[in-house]
Amino acid sequence: MSKTCKNCDFKFDETFKYCPNCGQNYHEELTVNDIFKNTINNYFSVDARFFKSFFPLLIKPGFLALQFVEGKRLKYLNPAQFYLFASVVFFFLFSFQVSKQEKRIDAEVQQNFKTMDALIERESSKVNKNGIDSLELQFNNGEKNKFNRFTLDSLVQVNASGNQVLKGLGVDYNASTFEKKFYLQVYKFYKDKSSVSLIDTFYNYVPISLFVLLPIFAFFLYLMHYKKKQYAQHLVFSLYYFAFLFIMFSIFTVIHFLFDLPSFTNQLILVLSFMYLYFAIRKFYKSRKRTSFIKAVIISVVFISLVIPVAFAIIGTAAFLYY
Repeated sequence: MSKTCKNCDFKFDETFKYCPNCGQNYHEELTVNDIFKNTINNYFSVDARFFKSFFPLLIKPGFLALQFVEGKRLKYLNPAQFYLFASVVFFFLFSFQVSKQEKRIDAEVQQNFKTMDALIERESSKVNKNGIDSLELQFNNGEKNKFNRFTLDSLVQVNASGNQVLKGLGVDYNASTFEKKFYLQVYKFYKDKSSVSLIDTFYNYVPISLFVLLPIFAFFLYLMHYKKKQYAQHLVFSLYYFAFLFIMFSIFTVIHFLFDLPSFTNQLILVLSFMYLYFAIRKFYKSRKRTSFIKAVIISVVFISLVIPVAFAIIGTAAFLYY
């Protein structure tokens, strides 16, 4: 006698407990155990592999990547899973630090606005009292105005619309979309007199930018070792290396919550990142000491001095334009 799998409709002998086609356990009725059993088993399975992978990642640079590309892919945590886990933990912890930085930076921004307001108020007696009326007249006549504090204050007071803002700031009608957006964002920033939204948007883009930098990092490794490994293997190395960086950043973030870190902490993080990369390259690519050191130096210098600054300039611009 045969029975039919409720998951894939495959018919199989009733003596089978599991469907030979999809592997689902055959039950007449749904139980609470069915709902949670797989979830709990999978959770503890990943958890066990995480602890088997955690300390090797920290103290054996390049070991996990080498094990993975050599075929040992179930014993240790998958590189993509490790990267995702480490990045989520770091950005969760870092969000508390961002909150503190937001308050500090926003307080400085507001203080700067108050200082400038006080200076302008002293000079206000020299300014035409009919400034707002004059501004509205300029809108009608199509005249251009200069980009200054008085212009911005006047625009805010009349609650100017987007087109009025552009006209009031003297932006040409045929100007590029980027230029128009830039001036509108300057006006928005001045009107709000707060940097919180801008900082939030910037930090929201950081995880995305790091995710984009990862395959670029792997590509640099590919260029330097193109005869030894395929790109996918360099990507595995990069995932584990970035996972290490996130874990290291998380550790320092936690320490910073508890204690005041010394001024040389940033230099220490750079040294640890470089030394880990050096030993990881030696292990994974089986390179000589001098060769590994030179490659680690080249990659570090290129990323620190060129790739990362360009990436942060791009996300900074994007954050300002779309916050």
